[in-house]
Amino acid sequence: MGARIKGIVGVLMAIPQKDPDETNPEWRITVNPAAELVGSPRLRALIDRLYHHQKLLTDFDAKQILSALQCMDPIAELLLPLLTVLSNATAYPSNQLLMREFRLTNRVVEMLPDSKHWPRSTRVILLQCIANMAVSSDNMDVMKLALNHIVSRLGSDDEMEIVVAMQALTNLSINIRKDQIQKFVPVIPHCLNRLWVRGEVNLNALRLLVNLSCCPDMVPYLLGNKSVSGLLRILDTDREEVLIRAVTWILCTTSAVDALNLTYDRISEHNLDPFHNLSLTLYYSIYGPKGREDLETQAKHLTNHSNKDVAGKSARLLEILANVPPFPTAGSHLNRL
Repeated sequence: MGARIKGIVGVLMAIPQKDPDETNPEWRITVNPAAELVGSPRLRALIDRLYHHQKLLTDFDAKQILSALQCMDPIAELLLPLLTVLSNATAYPSNQLLMREFRLTNRVVEMLPDSKHWPRSTRVILLQCIANMAVSSDNMDVMKLALNHIVSRLGSDDEMEIVVAMQALTNLSINIRKDQIQKFVPVIPHCLNRLWVRGEVNLNALRLLVNLSCCPDMVPYLLGNKSVSGLLRILDTDREEVLIRAVTWILCTTSAVDALNLTYDRISEHNLDPFHNLSLTLYYSIYGPKGREDLETQAKHLTNHSNKDVAGKSARLLEILANVPPFPTAGSHLNRL
């Protein structure tokens, strides 16, 4: 038996691992240095230091985090705290710069497609990390690669995941380019459907609607969508953080209607109702006979609001609304005969 084992060892050692250009053959062991980092006390110490004591990343920290993210398993114990410290670090512009330089931003975006199968907490914190990275306008070229995946998360069954996806899309929609419009169109019905949550205005949905309406080319798509019951009740609130955004949203939308000379004929192609019922559209809810009357009444009342921003935007809304032609009433075409 001993001779057999010795013979086998001899066979194994007769095939050394070496590079082709080596003149002196010898055993070489090739390992991934990052594999030693994952789950090691060194990585735990790094996470602890960044979470409790150190706010700004160093070049070495960025390299260590990138190495860990490149080989870490989604169910690894340390992935969640590592993404958490990375998400927290995005609060500092110098950290955002370092993350771009060392391609940490790219790596986080690359992880997003597969993350939909991850454990919930890790999946959500990765999305939060991307939402925070999207605050920096210098990250937009990298972030646009994640846009479709973020939009798809609006269909999640997890409330927190939807909230974080809306935060990410709000940051990404500050300056929508023409080539991005079709990617943002599917976001609209999600926002409108979630505008009211348990009788309260959903601020996350409203923030995103404001940004969408600030892009005039998005407004026809917005107005063609199905409206929500009691839409203009968003103007009847004591919450100033809601009111200022509600007025801003309708002001931006009305400004686009005026500037682009939008009528229902212009937006009818975007009506998503199977029977093209115009009375179900957002356009009709705002600019139809009853909606417009209610809007004018609300806006006039708000011109006396104690918040000068609310009062000023309400006055401006009334000015622009005067330029928007009244919605044709039933039988009005007969008057032209």
